Amino acid sequence: METSQTQMVPFVERILLATDCSVFSEGAEQEAIFFAQACNAELTILHIIEDNPEFSTIGHETVREMEVAARDHLEKIHKMAENEDIKAEIVIRHSDDPVEVINDEVLKRKIDIVITGRRGRRGLKKLLMGVVTEKVASMVPCKTLIVPKDFVIEGEGVLLATDGSAHSEHAENEAINMVSRCDYLKYICVLSAAENETSLEEAKKRVQRISQSLRVKNKKIAIESVAEIGDPCDLIVRKAREKKVDVIIVGTHGRTGLHRMLMGSVCSQLIAVSPCSVLITK
Repeated sequence: METSQTQMVPFVERILLATDCSVFSEGAEQEAIFFAQACNAELTILHIIEDNPEFSTIGHETVREMEVAARDHLEKIHKMAENEDIKAEIVIRHSDDPVEVINDEVLKRKIDIVITGRRGRRGLKKLLMGVVTEKVASMVPCKTLIVPKDFVIEGEGVLLATDGSAHSEHAENEAINMVSRCDYLKYICVLSAAENETSLEEAKKRVQRISQSLRVKNKKIAIESVAEIGDPCDLIVRKAREKKVDVIIVGTHGRTGLHRMLMGSVCSQLIAVSPCSVLITK
């Protein structure tokens, strides 16, 4: 019989892996397999070939060669999934708007989480840099996990970044569910950046409240509460490096520091310099 604690865990049935078939997607590809296996979830392996005006001059043969090379790589991922008894499907799309393609596939397939690398080539390079990342997180009705090249999530340390907004509540709930279901999780940092002395006290109360909720769910885990004045991205990255966490959890938008972090250039900065994976919640 399932306990109430187990029933609180979000059930992931469908995963979408967005890969550009380069070395920059290797970490995301591996994590997608791990996630699908652990959750007994279906896996959609998506590759987007960017429409380019130059294709009209270089000919269809070049496009066909790109498709063949991509399919060879995707078949290897599919074989890995088969070896783990994961139901998987390969999808290759042509588009000059990878954000729209991913959103379409998420909606059509009722995806629970999108997993992708943080660097790429062609379309996915644009996708994972700057404001387009925010557009993906805003458009898709599910979580997004951005994984650095060659990164492996060990599941021992997590950093939750929150500003107390309604959007940050999703990140808080994700962290609470994570500590509830992950017996191997050893450390979680609850961090809130304050703009000035006036908002610092509120930030301190916020991280203390969340830490107490986490402690109720898992009394064995080490919990650190951090509330400081400063740039939210700098604080998050510094603490993530210091504690060598596996995942940074953030909400899609926020109302103070995280509002800037997850909109435009600061979001791009976090993804670019984060020493670990970033989970953007909905």
